[in-house]
Amino acid sequence: MNKINFKEAQELNQNFIKTRSKALDKIVEVETGKPKQKDAISSWFSLDELKEYIAYVEAEGKAKNITVNGLRVYFGAYAKNDQKDDKKALSTVFFVPTKPKVGSLQKDSVMLVESSDITDIEGMNNGSTGHPPSAPYPQTY
Repeated sequence: MNKINFKEAQELNQNFIKTRSKALDKIVEVETGKPKQKDAISSWFSLDELKEYIAYVEAEGKAKNITVNGLRVYFGAYAKNDQKDDKKALSTVFFVPTKPKVGSLQKDSVMLVESSDITDIEGMNNGSTGHPPSAPYPQTY
């Protein structure tokens, strides 16, 4: 398991804020027309949602005879005219299931060769943004 400690997580988040968030904030300001609007820098998913999604992916993979070997996390952005007012023009992440590429090897949960996205099993999105969306790690409120 590739765990990171609090300090490593905090460093990753601070590096993101220092190197990317100002540019993303400017994009959100232009997209929304709201000066000083800040982009989301986190998404939250409950354990139940994640477990349910993993069970769904495993069941769909089995039903479709697809070997599911993981989840890929993509960065995305909501449209400026998105129906969800609280998410308009903000960044998000979403999950898609993956399968081994033809001829790839996997041993002890470590990929020796890359995986391909599975496009005929639905992905997962709609996590909650932080409070406020631009609050840094760790969020405690």
